[in-house]
Amino acid sequence: MPTQVEKAREYLDALAAERLAALALSEQKAEEAKLIKARLEGFQAAMEMMAGEISSSSSSRPKPMLPGRQRVRRPIRQLILRELSFSGQTMTVTQIAKAVEYHCGRTERALRRMETAGQVIRNGEGRWAIGIGAMDQLNKHLVGNGKATGLGNDHNNDRGGE
Repeated sequence: MPTQVEKAREYLDALAAERLAALALSEQKAEEAKLIKARLEGFQAAMEMMAGEISSSSSSRPKPMLPGRQRVRRPIRQLILRELSFSGQTMTVTQIAKAVEYHCGRTERALRRMETAGQVIRNGEGRWAIGIGAMDQLNKHLVGNGKATGLGNDHNNDRGGE
């Protein structure tokens, strides 16, 4: 029969073995957590490459761009024409820029180019209205196949030189 001291040593050895097993298991779990984190980051990077950054908020502000990635060009001229046609009134550069969510200076430059092309006209007060030629252009887009192509959120269209 084992003595009390021998029983105590066996118990201590068993506790030490359990402790070592628990440490090994926690190290294994920590390594597993690192691997899961790496997979998560890789998946997020893949999603960003495929469809842009995934975020929990749906803001209309532009997302930060990844290095080497180009932003899709917006059809600013078409957006300006659409806004002017829907408003039915003359608008200032600031009003137009705010409506199409674009920079004032660049909006004014686009408007000057559109004026040269006969798409918009400017009155004596510096307010802009849609030109007659642009109305024909808008009507062609609307009548083409029953859809409003090139006027809305079709970001694959060119910006008309902008």
